[in-house]
Order: sequence, then structure tokens, then C-alpha cells
Amino acid sequence: MTPLTYRQEETPALGPEEAAAFARVMAAHPYFAEFDEADLAVLVAAGQMVEVEAGTRLIRRGDRDTFALLVVDGTAVVAIDTPYAHVELATLAAPAVIGEIAAFTGVARTAHVDALTPLRAVRLSGAALKAAGRANPDLLQAVMRQFGHRFETFNRAFGFYANALNALERREFDLKLLDELRNPLPELVDFSHSFRRLAEAIMTRAAERREMANAAAIQRAMLPHPLPAEALAGRAEICAEMRPAKDVGGDFYDYFLIDPRRLVVSLGDVAGKGTPAALFMSATQTALRMVLRSEPDLARAVAAVNDLLCATNSEDMFVTLFCAVIDLDTGEMAYCNCGHTDCMILRADGSIDRPAATGIALAIMEGARTRAATTRLAPGDRLFLFSDGLTDAVDPAEVQFGEARLDAAVGEVRAAPVASFVPDLLDAIAAYSGTAPQFDDMTALAVSFSGAATAEAPVP
Repeated sequence: MTPLTYRQEETPALGPEEAAAFARVMAAHPYFAEFDEADLAVLVAAGQMVEVEAGTRLIRRGDRDTFALLVVDGTAVVAIDTPYAHVELATLAAPAVIGEIAAFTGVARTAHVDALTPLRAVRLSGAALKAAGRANPDLLQAVMRQFGHRFETFNRAFGFYANALNALERREFDLKLLDELRNPLPELVDFSHSFRRLAEAIMTRAAERREMANAAAIQRAMLPHPLPAEALAGRAEICAEMRPAKDVGGDFYDYFLIDPRRLVVSLGDVAGKGTPAALFMSATQTALRMVLRSEPDLARAVAAVNDLLCATNSEDMFVTLFCAVIDLDTGEMAYCNCGHTDCMILRADGSIDRPAATGIALAIMEGARTRAATTRLAPGDRLFLFSDGLTDAVDPAEVQFGEARLDAAVGEVRAAPVASFVPDLLDAIAAYSGTAPQFDDMTALAVSFSGAATAEAPVP
């Protein structure tokens, strides 16, 4: 920005004809509406001519000089510099008076004024303006009216912003209020636009928080209650836990008895987040429970669930799923692994089996079929199902926990009772993550098979 350097001896005085021509231009300004044109020409003649190029700084914020500028040709811009940005407050086109408040009062300049275009103006000293005011009280009254109008507009604007901020704080803000910010006061254009963007962002985030709260409520409501001890009759123990991330996803786990002998366990992960994922998760879980109670063949049951999900899949979502039916008397286990490879069978002899996929994820293709595989759980074996939130967890350096660390962590706690196996494992992953944010739900389910068959137990 080129500063305006001014020396009286270098600035040409105005001749009578030029002063009269400039007076005719300035007569259109409200300050001089009551001036006799000859008196106005005398006032203009008391000043000096200023001609500058675009980009010249006419007035600097903080200066205490006491001149005013009568702009007779061109446009100036009023601006302030903040630690964050250069903010333009208003544009002033000829005829305009700039700096009159400081000229009358001697207070420091409150803003920069720069030439937006090539500009011609008359520079008047504070003494000349005060003399004109004493001779023409209407000038003083006009200046005071303009001063009062500025305060009125700013007070009204800041009153609106104060009320809007209170409404935002109380979460009672109506987005219709933002319509009042579409045509803000010229002095508050940048501030108004910034406030509007801030308010819209706050309201958007509030809506997202409400959606996440709704999704979390759906997720919690669908988790099964612990089975009564007498229902399992000592034949198995179950522990499951979900630790939701900030953004709710579609993890789920379930377990229930079809009859006193057959236990169903499942764990899945819906591709997506928020309420749509939570609703799709609940639909999957509900369909599984409904179909498995009437279809004894696991593969056909899972295929039916797939078709049901495809028929109502308007969001084009899909879900990976591991579902098993365990015979609590014999340990025989039939399972379908629909694209969910996050599973292990921890054998009592220390080995680990990793059930392979038997089909694709559900809801990808109507009519898709999966096969059921079978294995047998021996006493002391443990089925461990989990979501990818465990392996995808990161430390503060954004290094993933990964499969190798998960295997090591499982090895450290595999001898623990099932009731502590899952929480201890999740605690180890949380300790690894430290202060790093959790981006995905961490969900795990473990079933320890004891093989202690007893008399038939009631279905809960």
C-alpha cells in the first residue's frame, strides 16, 4: 500500500474556478445541503488539491492528524487490519467526506482509508472545518446526525448479533434468522458474512450431533441383554462389549437361544456411519433373529436375510457378518462367514483357527448364496469375533494397531476368564491408542465352550 505523503508547499492551492467547480460537486453531499454555494466555494478554496493513484493509503488507522478529505472524483475503501485478515468495512464514492469526525474531535483514526480507484480530493484542515462549522451550524448538526446514525446502525446490528449468539448458546437458533444477514449494513459486510458462516457451521454440527445421538440410541437398544446363567446351564460363557467411537458406525453383536440346545452368536459391521448405518444394522439383526427361528438350515437362513436386506437397501449399504449356531451339548458349530474375516477360534491346546469366508457380504447382490461350514468346539475352546475397529486403532503417530499386535494381545489374555478376556483386550488397544482419537467402534464377542452338558435348560 502506497502511503499518502503530504506537504502543504508541494500541494497546489485551488484557483477560484476550480474551487467553484468542486463546490458544485460537494453541494450534493448531505453535509452541505444548507450551504450557500459561494460559501462552500470559499471553504473548498481553503484546502489543497490531492490527486492519487489507486492503492494509495489516504488515512492510517491510529494516526491523530486532524484533516478531512472532500472526495470530488473516485472511490475510497474503509478497512481495518486484524491478526487474521484485511477486512473491508465500506466503500465511499464521490461526493464523499472522509475523516471529519477526527478533524472535529482530534481522536485517533479508527480505520484505514485507501484509494480504490484514481482519486481527487480536497484536503481541509481541522481548523478550517471548525471555522466553517461555527459560521454554518447546519454543518455541525449534519455531522452529529451522521455520527448518531452510525451509532444507531451499529447498536442495532450488534444487538441482533448478541441475540443470535444467545440463541446459538441456548440451541434455540432458527436458521431463518440468517436471512437478515443476506443484506447487511455496508460497515459490517465482512463481519456479517463471517457470522453467517459460523452460525451455519454451528447449526450443521448440532444437527450432526443429534443424528449421532439417535444412532447411538439405536445401537444401544439393539444390543442383547445377558443370558440368564440357567439358560446356558454351565455349557458356555459369553462376554461381549462395544466401545463406540465419536462417529457412530454400524457395528453390532447378538446372541440368543433358538431352543435350549442351540445358541446363535453373530457379529457384523455395516459399511457406513450415522443413523443410516445404525438403522441398517438393526434391520440386519432383526432379520437374522426372525429367519433363524424358523429356518433350521443356516445357509438358507442367511441367504433369506440377504434377500430381505437387498429389497429395502435404498442407501446401497452392505454388511459383513459372521453368524454361528453352536450346539451347546456337543460343541458342533455351523457358521457362515459373509466377508467378515475378523474372527478366531482359540483352541484349548494353544493353536488358533481362522475361519475363512464362506460368502460375500450381505446386501451386495440379491440372490447371492453363501455356504455354511462346520467345525467342533472342544471344552476350553473359545470363539472370538471382533470388528475392524480393533486392528484399525492408531497411536498418536497414526500407526495402526494391526493384526500382529492383536495376535500378541490375544496371546497375553487368552488364558483369562471370558468375562475379563474382552475388556482386558479392549483396554490394551485403548492404552496403545493413548491420546489418539478413536475413529471407529471397537466391538468384540467371545464364547467359551465348556462342554458340560446338563438337563435341558429353559429358553429365556
